[in-house]
Amino acid sequence: MRTNRKMNLKVVMVICLLAGLTANSSAKLNPRQQSLKGVQAMTVDVVCSQDVKDTDLKQQDIRENIVKQLEQAGIKIMPVQLWQTVPGRCRLKVLIKVYRPSDLKTFIYNLKVCFVQTVALERIPEAKIDVVTWELAWLAHGSKNRLTETVPKNLKIMTDNFIRDYHLANTQDGELSGNSESNIVSVTAPKGQVRSGVAARYKYVSSKNSQVFHRPQCRSVKRIKPENLVGYNSKDEAIQAGKRPCKVCKP
Repeated sequence: MRTNRKMNLKVVMVICLLAGLTANSSAKLNPRQQSLKGVQAMTVDVVCSQDVKDTDLKQQDIRENIVKQLEQAGIKIMPVQLWQTVPGRCRLKVLIKVYRPSDLKTFIYNLKVCFVQTVALERIPEAKIDVVTWELAWLAHGSKNRLTETVPKNLKIMTDNFIRDYHLANTQDGELSGNSESNIVSVTAPKGQVRSGVAARYKYVSSKNSQVFHRPQCRSVKRIKPENLVGYNSKDEAIQAGKRPCKVCKP
């Protein structure tokens, strides 16, 4: 019982940490966020402990979900085999450790999402090393059946925090930097500026949580939260992203 209480306290502390990150996302960039500035591409590497095989979690499925989440946010992902060719050797590393203490009828799992890149030492510029410049951890527990639901869900929350910091670091004047064909609009811009920016840049818009795409002038667009807005340059691009035309504005 004492162990479970300590575990629950740790979980609450982690949740509070994530809530704090979200609440302060529009504040001045901190060093962790600044370390993501100018990153053009990265790889995703998922590493699981040996005990993960005792659960129904699949390493490949976890990686595919995270890659899809990042790509939908407009972040360029390179194959993990090519991580040494990415400028700065940037990679998002996901560590999953699972173990089951003998005195508990539940699995304890530790999740860590960290951004690793090659940097030069200030005092020895020619010396370059790989360091973690962004990191977020999560500690919790649950039954074997629950793990297949809670682990991907918690990893999604952690990856969302990374995406938010990445966009904050690479956003200027309310619009994302880069030339990706479909971008999530900056969460820091005023609503009017966000919507006018999308209307000017894209022929069609949608919510990242919806299967429908619209003309920018459609009344349904006003109900989409600015942080969920995505834009497309053509109907084919929207359809390829899994969207269907709005029945109101008929794009």
